[in-house]
Amino acid sequence: MNQKIPFPDAAGLYLEIGTTALTRCASKLVSGFQHLFFVDERTKLDYYRNRGIEHTKANRYARALPLLEHVAEQRPDDLETMLHLGLCLIRLGRKDEGARLLETAYARDASNPNTAKLLGLAYAQAGEHERALPMLAAAAQAFPDNFTLLYRLGAALDHLGKPAEAISYFERALEKRPKAVKVLRALAYALEQTGERDRALACFKRADELEDNE
Repeated sequence: MNQKIPFPDAAGLYLEIGTTALTRCASKLVSGFQHLFFVDERTKLDYYRNRGIEHTKANRYARALPLLEHVAEQRPDDLETMLHLGLCLIRLGRKDEGARLLETAYARDASNPNTAKLLGLAYAQAGEHERALPMLAAAAQAFPDNFTLLYRLGAALDHLGKPAEAISYFERALEKRPKAVKVLRALAYALEQTGERDRALACFKRADELEDNE
């Protein structure tokens, strides 16, 4: 299936190639005008892959999707493309497709912490906390300062009936973002479950104050 590449990215490819060709022409490294704007398939795929990954990292998932799908059709074994395409699918509501793609990537390279991170987050967002937990725990060791990982790992532990273990991850997440209301409330509930009512009330109060000031 041929994917329709968004015009800005398709135009960007030929602009980049045109600039390169003109530079070569000026340097007398290109002979014959007919060859100036020829773009081979490898060059196209490299460009679309890089742009797709760039869009994904900037949360432009709809822009990234057709680019990455096009590359994935031609390079089905490219793990980096697979990871970013899986993330795009999940963010655009195609969660089952995205999770399957990430699972395939993880099966091929289980030692890649970035794969574990994305797959763990996908499971967590789908409410599959038992499956998410080992992935998130492994990823948190590789990315100890990642706010989202810390929060999701705490939430997974809390959902699995381990509030005492969840507390430290919520606290570490708050060190990164002290005004994260959702984490304050999650911490408050975990503290309440472990009998630390005074600390729980303080967290609830702080969360209410932050919401009132928004």
